Amino acid sequence: MVAVETPQLGHATYLFSKPQSIEAFLAAYVATTKEAIRHNRANVADRLGFLGSIVHGSIPRVWLRALKDRLGEAADSPQVASEGE
Repeated sequence: MVAVETPQLGHATYLFSKPQSIEAFLAAYVATTKEAIRHNRANVADRLGFLGSIVHGSIPRVWLRALKDRLGEAADSPQVASEGE
């Protein structure tokens, strides 16, 4: 998996499936926009393997929990695990 990150409130982490070639992925990614990816213009989201995004809210732990859920990983600390309940 590839994650593209703008770590600011209101922005999002974009998640993509693992590309066969990171060079080809990066060449396609830098030639497009996040809006084009979200709306799959010219099938760019499909070509990049876009899986979804996780918006940064005001509570970073909620974002971390959502990211771990998307990655299929268990929370690695009791604090993070209990905050999502």
